[in-house]
Amino acid sequence: MSSTDAGAEASGLLAHKATSALIALCIVVFVGLVVAAGIRASASGELGATLLHSLWQLDDRELLLRWGALAPARIWLDGDWWRLLTAGLLHGSWLHLALNMSGLWVVGQWVERAWGPWRMLLLFTLSSVGGCLASLAWAEAPLVVGASAGIFGIAGALVVGRAWGREAIQDALEPISAARLAGWLAFWLVLGFGLPLLGVSVLAQAGHLGGLAVGAALGWASSRPEKQRLFGYGAWGLTVCALSAAAFHGATPRARFNDDLFIALDLLERGRGDEAVPHLESLLDREPDDPSLANDVAYFLALEGVELTWAEELVGVAIADDPENANYLDTLGWIQCRLGLGEVGLETLGEARELGAGIEEVGEHIMLCGVVGD
Repeated sequence: MSSTDAGAEASGLLAHKATSALIALCIVVFVGLVVAAGIRASASGELGATLLHSLWQLDDRELLLRWGALAPARIWLDGDWWRLLTAGLLHGSWLHLALNMSGLWVVGQWVERAWGPWRMLLLFTLSSVGGCLASLAWAEAPLVVGASAGIFGIAGALVVGRAWGREAIQDALEPISAARLAGWLAFWLVLGFGLPLLGVSVLAQAGHLGGLAVGAALGWASSRPEKQRLFGYGAWGLTVCALSAAAFHGATPRARFNDDLFIALDLLERGRGDEAVPHLESLLDREPDDPSLANDVAYFLALEGVELTWAEELVGVAIADDPENANYLDTLGWIQCRLGLGEVGLETLGEARELGAGIEEVGEHIMLCGVVGD
């Protein structure tokens, strides 16, 4: 074997090692999360349920926050900008992890073959950060995790490099079909737009678009021919400007519905109910005729045991709109229990249980009121 062949083989191994290292890091982090969640759950006798649920959803939101999930409210209230780097390494379930890691394995090694392992890691990191900034600026969700923004960025770079890159890049990516890869990206983007219409919101669509835009721009910058070097520098400059603009836009809440909602939920979780009240009032001011929102706000207040009289008034408005809604009656019963009206609360919760047999919270609230349900 010639020294050139040996060098090429070593370079190929290194490329695969870099992709594998990133995948291994994500797996190790998630295993650590599951172990930590299991330890926390074992104290309450829910270890088995927690491990089972982790297949499709890791229920411990507090743990995800501690480990670095992207939470817009934590950036707005605490300045936790470091979450932009950690969120892309966390995942919400074994299924989420498996889907992302399979995608990363497919596209990551091709980027390393074309641009090298270090540029792949840089591309993944910047695309992931770009996706997090897009989610933050859009106030997309109260908690975001996953490597998908970085994966979309890598895939975007591959499409650009394969279709319009310099000759060396196109040669390295020759086995890839830019059209098929673009079709794959389009499928997931369309799916992300379509699922919310069905009442399912599991994909951080703004994050995907942000990661894709950053990856495509950097793929263009990294695949320009020598005589077009200025175009490459320009793409890098535009990317930096776009990331800076997204950070500036997302740095503070902008009086949108989701901004107040995320802040209120975060403050309630931290036991700062008094500070959350103005944000809850703002939500109600925006949607004064929404009984479901009134019930949700009442339930948030009941969970934290604050402003219970106001909560009772709110859920009363919801029940007036739909007297046989089991969720509304459950909220009212729980509020009555927390107000010290145990017998009245149990009667209301019993009615809620009859109307909504599948609502687990009703049984839990009955138990907390001092009576074990049948």
